[in-house]
Amino acid sequence: MKSSKKFLAAAMSGVLLCSGAAFPIANAAVDSVTMTATIALNGDSIAVEGDNVAVEGTIVTISASGSYEISGTLNDGQIRVSVPDETVDPGTVKLYFNGASITGVSEAPLYIVNAENTSLNLVEGTENFLNDGPVYTETNAVIYAKDDITIKGDGALTITALTQHGVHCNNDLKINGGEIRVDTEMEDALRGKTSVEINGGFLNINAEGDGIKSTQGDVLITGGETEVKAGNDAVQGETSLVISGGELMANGDRGLTCATAAVTISGGVVLATATDNQCASVTAEQPVMLLNFAEECVKDQKLVIYGKTAADADLQLLSMKPDKKFSFALVSIPEFTADGVYDLTLADAYLTHAAAKTDHDFTMTDALTAFDSVLVTDSKVPSILMGDVNVDGIIKIDDAVMLARYVGEDDSLVIPDGGAERMDMNKDHIVDASDTIQILRYLAGLS
Repeated sequence: MKSSKKFLAAAMSGVLLCSGAAFPIANAAVDSVTMTATIALNGDSIAVEGDNVAVEGTIVTISASGSYEISGTLNDGQIRVSVPDETVDPGTVKLYFNGASITGVSEAPLYIVNAENTSLNLVEGTENFLNDGPVYTETNAVIYAKDDITIKGDGALTITALTQHGVHCNNDLKINGGEIRVDTEMEDALRGKTSVEINGGFLNINAEGDGIKSTQGDVLITGGETEVKAGNDAVQGETSLVISGGELMANGDRGLTCATAAVTISGGVVLATATDNQCASVTAEQPVMLLNFAEECVKDQKLVIYGKTAADADLQLLSMKPDKKFSFALVSIPEFTADGVYDLTLADAYLTHAAAKTDHDFTMTDALTAFDSVLVTDSKVPSILMGDVNVDGIIKIDDAVMLARYVGEDDSLVIPDGGAERMDMNKDHIVDASDTIQILRYLAGLS
């Protein structure tokens, strides 16, 4: 989510807190939807306007498909979806979280009892919060769904689970959008019995247990940006684990695991690290590099991969910081080739390995190439300050002007030695107006 959206959400939250009111926030995405009912949460009470909604104390029960807007704060209660007969009513129950904050002290704050499908829509420009309680008897997660559930939208959702799982679904769990953060102190973050599918959005997981897990089925990652820090498995599939797109950084005691099949990587940007063991079996439809380190590496050190062949010489192909210590790493990026040669650095120092022909060449010999006894050398990478186009040691407006002139094909422009390699700010291998915008955002403190 862009910084401007976060600022807008924070400003709106401030207005609500100061006024003490609970009311729907004006938003074009919501205004364009005809709501079946609006549900306003007022601390210890609930106000409803519309159909198919019943309130008993602080429990809201939605009994039919339709669109339902939910806003405000509920100190201790539950949104419950319970469609009596999904054969008669096979439609989707669409929940629009529009600045909602719900704590479920005795049971899940969001409980899908019965519905053909439920979608949780995070309204753009809003921040939403779901929190658990100490002991649940009927449910075991902050979001507990007996049927399919899809989370999507352009808003934000923070799930805080001190004692429960983050999200548990007995069927298919899909993440299609939103800026979602899941923190668990004891259990797993995302669990889908039949499947877990990540298709979009920004997902940040910090779990004491497993990060993303299918207990009896598949895990599919096709898009989005996902970062996982887990005490056990970062991503675990039962029957399959397939990564075909998106960006995934998975850090756990074990990185990527699958109980009954090989992990399949066919696309996307993947960095998976582990402390216990390397990924046991991998089908590499997109080339994969397995790194087995001679010594345990500490967290928050930047791992960078540079190309060395003619097509990608000196290009920075990957830059990520694992946020958990590791002894093993799996890396796969679209730029990899089965015979490519690469430089790898950790904390700005070159890596080497047992079979290196030169000091720090990582030469791929197949679609799946393992490098053993990987070590950090004493050789430091020359520092390049991206965005410093005029090579004066500092990024300022002059660099943005020079880059804009370059993009505009100003024939009178003279680029200092080393300036051209500092222009590709967004690392997409193309120097264009978006790189100039990136410098301006940096100068404005936005990136």
